[in-house]
Amino acid sequence: MTALVYALKTMGRAKSITFWSVAFPLVLATLFYMAFADIDKAGLARPVSIVVVDDAAYRAAPGLAETIEASHTGEDPWLDVEYVQTETAAEQLVGDGGYYGYVKAESSGQLEYHRDWRDYTGYDPGHEIATALLDSYLRNAAFAASHPGAAMQQPANFTKSVQLTAQAPSDQVRYFYSVLGFAVVMGCNFAMFGVSGLRSGRSQIGARVALGGVARYRVLAPTVAAAYILTLVTLIIGFLYIRFVLQIAFGGRDWEILAILAVGAMATTALGAALATVPLPAAALAGLSAAIACLLSLFAGLYGPGSQLLADQVAQSAPWFTWFNPAREIYDALFSLYCYDTFDQAAVAMGKLALLALALFAVAAWAMRRVRHAHL
Repeated sequence: MTALVYALKTMGRAKSITFWSVAFPLVLATLFYMAFADIDKAGLARPVSIVVVDDAAYRAAPGLAETIEASHTGEDPWLDVEYVQTETAAEQLVGDGGYYGYVKAESSGQLEYHRDWRDYTGYDPGHEIATALLDSYLRNAAFAASHPGAAMQQPANFTKSVQLTAQAPSDQVRYFYSVLGFAVVMGCNFAMFGVSGLRSGRSQIGARVALGGVARYRVLAPTVAAAYILTLVTLIIGFLYIRFVLQIAFGGRDWEILAILAVGAMATTALGAALATVPLPAAALAGLSAAIACLLSLFAGLYGPGSQLLADQVAQSAPWFTWFNPAREIYDALFSLYCYDTFDQAAVAMGKLALLALALFAVAAWAMRRVRHAHL
């Protein structure tokens, strides 16, 4: 217990480790929130702004006012309507810009849509929406006129909204999955710093440990345990910040996400312990860990749509590569948890992380066992 407490204090007081493992992922998450806060709204259809001449002919047209009213009310309106009394006022508004055109009903029963060709040239879905709604009205009006006594029919609904995933697809959450994957890999700095200090060539304490009569595992085990605790705490802090401060919804499965991060912390702790056995100076090891985190995050989609496309292509063509990438496995586990009702796919990713952790712990234990003062 004494060794565990000492390791916690030593690693927790390392300012550079604390910054890169705790502060930097929080800053990165904040920047992503500022950059991609409205990304999910970018592809949504916006109401088409038109002007309607609300005169006697418009009110006399059977069902026209009801059709226009129904099209710009409700939760997802198709039209954004501005009513005017005269055609001159409608021409003035459209001429000033900001409207696709104006609708004018004639006393003869005709309906005209005057399109603004200056600002909306070529194909524009806004014009398609407006003309489709007006054409639907004209068909219904013609049917009602040819069948006296028949009421205006509502357009038939030929489609039905179907959601194939457990949660609504979101491009925004993908970036935060990648941020959590990056934070997991950066957490290796705790184990790398702690285990590296046990090597006799790195510090005076390491030299004393190598020359002392205490078994190596009695010092290594509490150091690794302390690194795991600190890594897990930093990941929980990062998740809580994203979840409750930035208010990014992860599908309401917070406990499952914490379980995934717990396994990820184990994998990155093993990675840090293995990196600590590399015969490099401490500063070089810190740069190596940062480079590894940035490289692995490239294949977890951290750097934008291009990175996400590359990561998906690599995962499809070389799925074995994800076994060696904790950032990608964290991303896959969180993404499957968001999309699927069951925990099966996430459990597979967690199993891969656990196997990777065991392999890296074995490498670190073997390398540390070979380190003796006589070999230096």
